[in-house]
Formats: sequence, structure tokens, C-alpha cells
Amino acid sequence: MTSSTASRFICFSILFSLVQGLSFAQTVSTTSLEQTVNDAYQSALLLSPEIKAAQDRIQSLTSRREAASSLTSQPLTLEGAYRTDSLHNDQGLREMTLGVSAPVWNWNEKSSTQAVRDAEIQEAHLQLEQTKLEIAGQVRQLVWDLQAAQVDVDIAKLRYASVTDLLASVNKRVNAGELAETDLMQTRVLLSQAEAEQARAIGLREQAKASYFAGVGLQASPDEKYLPESASMSEGVTVADHPSLKLAQAQLGLNQSQKKLTATQSRPNPEIGLALISERAAFFSGQDKSLVLSTRIPLGSSSEYKSRVLEAQANETAANMRLLNTQRNLGSKSRLAESELELFSRLRLAATAQANLSQKVYELHKKAFELGETDLATLIRLEQTAIEANRLNSKATIEHAAKVSAYLQAMGLLP
Repeated sequence: MTSSTASRFICFSILFSLVQGLSFAQTVSTTSLEQTVNDAYQSALLLSPEIKAAQDRIQSLTSRREAASSLTSQPLTLEGAYRTDSLHNDQGLREMTLGVSAPVWNWNEKSSTQAVRDAEIQEAHLQLEQTKLEIAGQVRQLVWDLQAAQVDVDIAKLRYASVTDLLASVNKRVNAGELAETDLMQTRVLLSQAEAEQARAIGLREQAKASYFAGVGLQASPDEKYLPESASMSEGVTVADHPSLKLAQAQLGLNQSQKKLTATQSRPNPEIGLALISERAAFFSGQDKSLVLSTRIPLGSSSEYKSRVLEAQANETAANMRLLNTQRNLGSKSRLAESELELFSRLRLAATAQANLSQKVYELHKKAFELGETDLATLIRLEQTAIEANRLNSKATIEHAAKVSAYLQAMGLLP
């Protein structure tokens, strides 16, 4: 066997081990644990203080709604008084008063208050749905960032292992006098680069894992692979069903109800009182009893009332503008998400085709190398091209899954 033939045989063995490494990485990915975005989402819901407090907040608003159905605008007030002249001339004067007073509703105030309380309850429910959607968006971002970081780590480890094997083989050939010292130095440079890339990828992966644990509450495992969400939606789902839009509409309705309520509150609530008086004028006088019916009507302040009306109008105007802005933003984001999904669908197909083509070209040149029709440098370059194409294919798959989630997020759909 000549030196040239031996060199080709060793290089072929090295490249065969690289291909085996790629096959091993693919085997690991197919046997990994499969998770769904909904698994991470359900875990994140358990960590959210807003979700835990939402039911108590809704129950509080429900109690306020029940209070708005009472006969009086405020609870009854019990009043009592006692009068005597024992500290002065002490002629036997004694008087005791016991009564109740009740604030009454202004005209149309009760129905307007009930409408406000109903609008507050509706807003609280929609705010809960909006909070769930925001959590879903955060979880989706964390999941696919973690998966992308894990892909970089897997590729970096594969390249480091390949260069390590190459360095060992080159070192043997240098010692045997078949290669020059410069080839060994070049291989060591490649090993240092691969080691640095691996360390950088692991560092970014650890950052992604820390963010994932903080947001989801689950420890990420390298063997876990998340299944992409389905881009198919139920028929009739449009941006009009988005929780953000419904919340903006509810907030506008709430401000309109508050404006109507403010219009009925031109003055504080009048009060009606009922009191029983028992009195004695002197020691030898009899007890006199009387029943007193009273009323208290505040006059109010026109300037203060005008200020509250103008403030209610300003709040309604702001809520109406928020609704228009929400409609415009959601429409723009949904169209952008849909176009990006179509674009990354094509990019994923292109990346897959490129990876398959690069692998075929590499295999053809490997056969040519075995026959002595191509050189080692060309074969190594094509092998590196195949590895890079596989990396881009894996990243394109993750990016496409992330765009599917982004599209569902833009349409307001939960995992």
C-alpha cells in the first residue's frame, strides 16, 4: 500500500466517523422526550399571581354588583341622642331620640350603577383572558428560544467531537511522517474554534434554561423536544375574536356606563330619616312620645359636577382611541404573522432541500475520493458544508415552529 493510498484510507475513515456522528445525533433527537407548548403553558399559569388573584377580584366585583341592587345607595345609619338638664337647674328634663336614616338613589342612579358593575365584571373576565394570552406569548417565546439554543449546542458538540477525532488521526500521521507539522497546527486551530463555539453555545443554552425555569417553573432537559403547534384554526376565527380587542371594547363600554352614572350624580345622595322621640319636661310631667320624619337634600356644586362629567368624557374618548388603535395594531400584526409564516414555510422547505442536496453531493465526492478522482481538501470542505446545511435545516425547523406559535398568538389563540 503506497503512502498516498494509506493517506486516503485514513481520511476516509475520519470522514466515515463524522457521518456516523451525524447519524447518532439524528437518533438521539428521534428518541428524545416529546413535550407540548401547552405543557409549559399550564405550568406557567400556576406561577402567575395575576391568575391566582383574578377569581378573588371577580368575586369582589360580584359582591359590589349585589350591593347595587339594594333599596338604598348606602347602608342604613342608626342615630341616637339623649338630652338632660341634670348638670344645670335639674328640673327633671329628660329626652331620648332613636332613629334611622337612609341615603336614597338619585334619579336613574341605581340602574346606571348596576350597568357599571356589570361592565366591571365583564372587563375583569376579559382581563383574565388577556393575561392568559400574555403568559402564552411569553411561554411560546421561551420554549422556542430554548429549543434553538439546544440545537446550537448539539451542532457545536458534534463539530467538536468530529474535530477531536480528526486531530487524533492527524497527530498519528504527523508522527508517522505522512503529514507536515503545519497540518497539525491547523487542526489544533480548528479544535480551539470548535471548543470556543461549544462553550459559547452552552453558555447561551444555560441562559435560555434559566429564563425558561423562571417563566415556566420547569427544569429543562436536553432530551426534551417540543412538538410544534398546529397552524390550523377553527372556521370563523378572526381578529375580532382576539382577547385584546374584546377587552378594549369592554373598557369602552365601562367608560360609557361610568359617564352615564356620573350624569345622574349631580349632587350627593339625599337622605330620609325616621326617628322616635320620648321626652319629659319636668319631674312630675308625663312622658310624651313623637314620631319625626325628616329629609336631607344636599345642594351639590355645579363646578365640581361639571369637572366629573368632563373627566368621564375624557376617559370615554381615551377608551375609544385605544379601541381604534387596538383594531389597527391587531390587524397589522395578524397580517405580518401570516406572511412570516408563509415565508418561513418556504425557507424550511428550501433548507431541507439544501441539506439533502449537500449530503448527496458529499456522498458522491466521497465515492470519487475513494476512486482517487478528488482531493482531501475538497472532500473536507463539502463535509463541512453538509454539516452547516444540516444545522440550518434544524434551525429552520425551530424557526418555523416559532412562527406558527407567533401566528396563533397574533390571532389570540391559547396553546
